[in-house]
Amino acid sequence: MSKTILVSATPLEHGGLTELNGLPIFQVGIGKINSAMNLTELILQEKPDLVINFGSCGNLKNHKVSEVIEVGTVYNNIDVRPFAPYGCTPGNIPCGLKLSDSEIRCFTTDQIYDNSRSDYAEKYLEMINECDIVDMECYSLAYVCNQYGINFKSYKWVSDDGNIDSWEENAAIGFENFKKII
Repeated sequence: MSKTILVSATPLEHGGLTELNGLPIFQVGIGKINSAMNLTELILQEKPDLVINFGSCGNLKNHKVSEVIEVGTVYNNIDVRPFAPYGCTPGNIPCGLKLSDSEIRCFTTDQIYDNSRSDYAEKYLEMINECDIVDMECYSLAYVCNQYGINFKSYKWVSDDGNIDSWEENAAIGFENFKKII
């Protein structure tokens, strides 16, 4: 019998619910380190066959606020040049992790993207321009699942477009839309 778990970064993304349609919801924390560590512990405890990540993301293209998007490929914000190309960890080439046939490209970074700032590194801004959405956990969660041989999917909803003032309200609407998919 297969087992599926749902994971999100924070209870603000799911109203503090502990399950959705019979599937348990777990919090993995904000950022790549927290989410990787906590998902590893969950995998060892829960032994899932499928992990479904859901949560908010920043809009980098023309998506509507609260639109739910399935991630196709996720990229990491890491810069270890000259040892590997930007976005790649040495030994992990190709850089992006393919999650589905969706054409949506997600850029995972430990920085909240704010379009009013001008102090980002050039390569960071190149990825912002190349990708469709930006988040803070998807790459690390996909990587952990890949290492354990566990199927992984990610659904993100647009909660902002670089302006975080209405994040909480938009995240609640996005979660309502996600519930219709699951």
